[in-house]
Amino acid sequence: MHRLRTLLASPLTLLLLLSVFAWASLLAPGYFLRAHDARHSLIWLSEIHQGVESGFLWPRWAPDHAQGYGYPLFTFYAPLAFLIAEIFNLLGAGILGAIKIVWALATILAGVSMYQLGKRLWGVGPGFIAGLLYMFAPYHLVNMVVRGAFAEFVALAIYPWVILAFWNVLERPRARGAALAALSLGALLLTHSVTIMLLPPLLALLILYWLVMAWRREGKPPVRATLYALAAGVLGGMLAAIFLLPVLGETKYIVVDQWLPAESYNYPEQFLYLFQWFDFQWGYGFALPGPNDGMNLSIGLWLATLGVAALPLTFARLRARGRDEESRRGAWLMAGFLAAAAVALFATLAPSQTFWDVVPMIKLVQFPFRFLAPVILFLSLTAAGTVAALLPSARDELHPVLLALAAAILLASWAYARPQHTDVTPRDVSPAADIFFELDYPDMRGSTAFASAGKPATSPKIDAYVQGEPLPLAEIIRGEGKVEAVHHGGGEDVVRVQAQTPATVRFYTYWYPGWRAWVDGEPVETRYDPDDPNALILVDVPAGEHVVRIRFTNTPLRTAAALISLLTLLILGILFFWDTIRSHAS
Repeated sequence: MHRLRTLLASPLTLLLLLSVFAWASLLAPGYFLRAHDARHSLIWLSEIHQGVESGFLWPRWAPDHAQGYGYPLFTFYAPLAFLIAEIFNLLGAGILGAIKIVWALATILAGVSMYQLGKRLWGVGPGFIAGLLYMFAPYHLVNMVVRGAFAEFVALAIYPWVILAFWNVLERPRARGAALAALSLGALLLTHSVTIMLLPPLLALLILYWLVMAWRREGKPPVRATLYALAAGVLGGMLAAIFLLPVLGETKYIVVDQWLPAESYNYPEQFLYLFQWFDFQWGYGFALPGPNDGMNLSIGLWLATLGVAALPLTFARLRARGRDEESRRGAWLMAGFLAAAAVALFATLAPSQTFWDVVPMIKLVQFPFRFLAPVILFLSLTAAGTVAALLPSARDELHPVLLALAAAILLASWAYARPQHTDVTPRDVSPAADIFFELDYPDMRGSTAFASAGKPATSPKIDAYVQGEPLPLAEIIRGEGKVEAVHHGGGEDVVRVQAQTPATVRFYTYWYPGWRAWVDGEPVETRYDPDDPNALILVDVPAGEHVVRIRFTNTPLRTAAALISLLTLLILGILFFWDTIRSHAS
């Protein structure tokens, strides 16, 4: 009885304990390589690791992609989730262990950040239920055990933090709050590329709605709150400049349509059917054209139940006269979250196709079901508001009734937290894993816009990858001599050339803006032959023995983007400690 009272007095502790049911499967040996993108999580951490080992603090080049020709993958795919995993990898967890640790931490962070947001808005009991609902929402678990969508899963953990941070800015405009809001938004933008088109637009609409609420309540425009929220948004974007600016400036250098093949990423054929929101059958298959998807794409039993219950409750509270201001404000908050959830739900259905057709870049979302991410976010908050309205005493303590609801939430989602375990071999966490994946899925190879051949069918490196032998890195295509591989890294290759005559060395690496070369430490020009269908890097060397090194360096745009992010990080640090600085100054 004493332990029960202790848990009731500490909802966060209980939430942390219950989170084990969502991530305990990660403690089992092996991995879930049959999950859709699970192999990518290991492959891309391996690519990031090679970049870090080669001295890149923000790696952009995936050296083993495109059949070993390399590809600027992390210029276009936000890498923060993998950089976090790399920290644990460097600490000795290994590729697999590091990925598992971040899966678990992201699961916990999702629940805790939602708890903090729900607690801020509705109290500890509603916050506890919101955290539990969000953590055990089917789509949240689908992203881990079915889709293996590592970066998207980490982004979901940041969603509630972003909402909470901007709410705090509007409620109490302060420099520290603006810094935290900008940091949360910047972290989200750096974590998952597609998320840029999911949460930020809805967040902007929600902030506008909150400002209108404040205007009505105070009788005057909330100018200060508006300016602080705007500043936080701008600073958040500037913090992510290291990723966003190269994406905007370099998209023309890749073939974007390669990543959107009509046979698998045709969004008009991927819209959900209304019944799928409430179809709780589980599966480990793929999203398919038509209604027979092989995986669960439901809202979730209790999210749907409490969301539906919130509709008449919110309407009644808004119409009721004589209600205190706090009650009416809570009803307006719930109305805003319900509206945001409704917009996101609408985007999953076929009637929203006009929206998909006219909004630039929205097709990169690929699957309309991805809008279930903001749906579970806003419905978790709506559910918390419903709990607060029905159990006012739960605002200050964890009401015993909520324990029964918590048990029901766990039972409804228990079967959803079990992945299909597979063994993991050393090859699965090696650089060669990228090659074997591309051999299995040729449509997942990329190429640059300079390569007229398109996706590479093979490369001179393939046999070495398959046999586990040292990779050939270059050849002489003009002149006489031989080439010996010295070093292959994540955005860097070194060879020793013995040339009897002046020669042209062709590296088995795609040419792309930013590649530079040195011969015996002296910088020389890199180029490519426009008639070469693969547009590989060429370097001219004089006769004799030379060490030739190529490295993927920053262009002026990438350098400017990195400087903007660093400067913004400094500004956020100053803003965070601004009140302390002012107090010491006075």
